[in-house]
Amino acid sequence: MVSEREVVLFTQSACRFCNLEKEWLSQHGVPFKERNIGDDPSALSELEAIPLFTTPVTLIDGEIVVGFDRSKLSELLSI
Repeated sequence: MVSEREVVLFTQSACRFCNLEKEWLSQHGVPFKERNIGDDPSALSELEAIPLFTTPVTLIDGEIVVGFDRSKLSELLSI
């Protein structure tokens, strides 16, 4: 069972690992809010404030996961 956590995924349209992570999260039934930094200037500003400029970056209840790190995501999401 997936814990109910706030998951925000910062992505870019041409990011292969972003697409892989979106697919992985969906396959595991994890609801997430996608913030595409190419389409949404406020998403880019949020990501720069972390301060990171890479994708994917996932925020899970304030915890930062850089890149598509399946083991870290599984640990934080209890899956």
